[in-house]
Formats: sequence, structure tokens, C-alpha cells
Amino acid sequence: MRTAGPTDRVTIHYAAETRDGGVVEDTFGRRPLTIALDDPRFLKSLREGLLGSQVGQTKTLSLEPDQVFGVRDNRMQLRVPLTALPGGIREGEQLTVQVDGAELDVWVVQLNTNEAVLDVNHPLAGEAMQYRVEILAIENAHDAVN
Repeated sequence: MRTAGPTDRVTIHYAAETRDGGVVEDTFGRRPLTIALDDPRFLKSLREGLLGSQVGQTKTLSLEPDQVFGVRDNRMQLRVPLTALPGGIREGEQLTVQVDGAELDVWVVQLNTNEAVLDVNHPLAGEAMQYRVEILAIENAHDAVN
């Protein structure tokens, strides 16, 4: 039986959960996801975990924080004046801000009288994740394009 190689496209259903069971995303019962195993837009650890898979196989991939959304870094919190933010902003909201000419997604983690603390970390940074994956199809990426 054919196994998934590094340049193949793989169609999967998957459920991504935090180790405490919180569901982050789940495609079971919805449209499956097709990924090219050499496409850097997808998590490297997920792509590597699918190598050698076969159609019909179900896998569970347990990934550490540095393999998914990174380790939480408290140095990635910014203090900014409230006057620099839109009015009515609340803790927990996500914003896109410009820092040194680059756009960053940030989360408002604290509001004080005159300033806000914004967190640049991904909201799942520091979380170990578990991916339950069902392999639905494997095809050569070059055949799929032609």
C-alpha cells in the first residue's frame, strides 16, 4: 500500500486539542483538509507526523509547545498608552497593531488606568497539543497540479 512521502498531498480529517481536552479545531463531520507535505504554511511537526502514513490509518500526534505554537515568552508583552488603542477596547480582545512597520496580532491581557498590556504570543503558546488524524487520500502533488 502507498505511503505518504515528503512531496505528496494528503487529505485528512483532524481534531486538534489541548492536552486538557479543549478542542481547538475539528474537521470531522465537515470538509476535510488537503495539505502538501512540503508546504511550510502548515505546522512542520504535523507534516512530519504524516510521513509514512497510509490511507485509512488513524494517528494520534502528541506535540510539545515548541512543535506547535511556541513556548510562551513573557518578554513578548508590550505596555502601551490607552490613548494609542481604539476606544472601548476590553481585556481578551485581539487587535492588529503596527510595530516598527510590521503588522502584529496581539491580545489585550490587561487594562490599567493609563495603559494596556498587549501580548504578542500566540494564544496557544505554551500549550502542548494532540492531533487525532485520519488519512483519507494520498496523491502525488505533481499529479494533482497537472
